[in-house]
Amino acid sequence: MKTLKTKTWVLLLGAVFVLLAGVVLLQRGNAQPARTAAIWVDGRLERTLDLTTDGVCRIETERGWNELTVSGGKVAVTAASCPDGDCVRCGAQNSGPPITCLPNRLTIRFSADDGVDGVAK
Repeated sequence: MKTLKTKTWVLLLGAVFVLLAGVVLLQRGNAQPARTAAIWVDGRLERTLDLTTDGVCRIETERGWNELTVSGGKVAVTAASCPDGDCVRCGAQNSGPPITCLPNRLTIRFSADDGVDGVAK
């Protein structure tokens, strides 16, 4: 039995990496822009934002506050009382993974559907 040389392994691993990167990029490109954003605090639905209407809202919790800005169909955390500010650095989004502020236990989840979960016959 012959062993594969280092160059062969490098080429195989490189090909797998390129294939996986392509799949990730295709998934990101196919994300549907959301029409609404659900604001969750400590596991409870606090409110739902209509991303078609620009505005600013402030979410107050026991642990702190977050200021959310809706503009151009996207939502962003524009200010927060949390010490690290990771939620603010996420920028404006309307799809993809949720925006999360761990210290304030706030999560913003996106929904592109029209509210219909399914159809029964």
